[in-house]
Amino acid sequence: MKPKQTIMFSVLILVTMLACSAVSNFMATPTPVPTQTPIPSPTPDAVLFEDSEFASSCNAESTTDVDRFVENGQFNLLVKTPKYVGWSECTQVEFSDIILEADAAQVAGPDNNMYGVLFRYGLDSDDFYIFAITGEGFYILAIDGAKHDELEIIVDWTESSAINKGQQTNHIKVVAIGGNIQYYVNDQLLGEAQDARLTTGTIGFFVGSTEEGGVQVSFDNLKISKP
Repeated sequence: MKPKQTIMFSVLILVTMLACSAVSNFMATPTPVPTQTPIPSPTPDAVLFEDSEFASSCNAESTTDVDRFVENGQFNLLVKTPKYVGWSECTQVEFSDIILEADAAQVAGPDNNMYGVLFRYGLDSDDFYIFAITGEGFYILAIDGAKHDELEIIVDWTESSAINKGQQTNHIKVVAIGGNIQYYVNDQLLGEAQDARLTTGTIGFFVGSTEEGGVQVSFDNLKISKP
């Protein structure tokens, strides 16, 4: 099993430094998503993994900087330290083509934050994709991992009115089929991108703070379906 980690972002640069590291300002000037012709979202074929209680799925080991715990049937990540990202894997099995869905609700902390899902986290390669949103209404799609020196941005920070700001719940959805990745918030397709570097891996959650700590997000209704 891989060691639990926290991840450093510095002006959209993510550097993994063993168990934890610093993170600076996440935000950047919004950049339009490259124009593409969206493909229809596939209808789920079969549920591969589902959890709405989180009794034993997600790693709940806490550290000095990040609390991981289950409360009221929801999995919580509380990043106590400023400029940190804490994450947790929630499956032991690697998945390839998936429809990933989860509800995420900001519980506490400033809106200048970052939270979302990681997927195709390779047990051997230690790389993963991230799709994240902020309490201020932005989203990003990127790739990173322990062997990377910086975040590889696929879709840069972009603002969307589909994202509920502040302490509200957002339904996050990612459809990854081969090298095609579609990303949704609250059932609205925000865009899609082509990236075939990672083909399989585990699923998890993460939360990041910027200048202030105390960012807490609860996750619920995790579902992984076969497209």
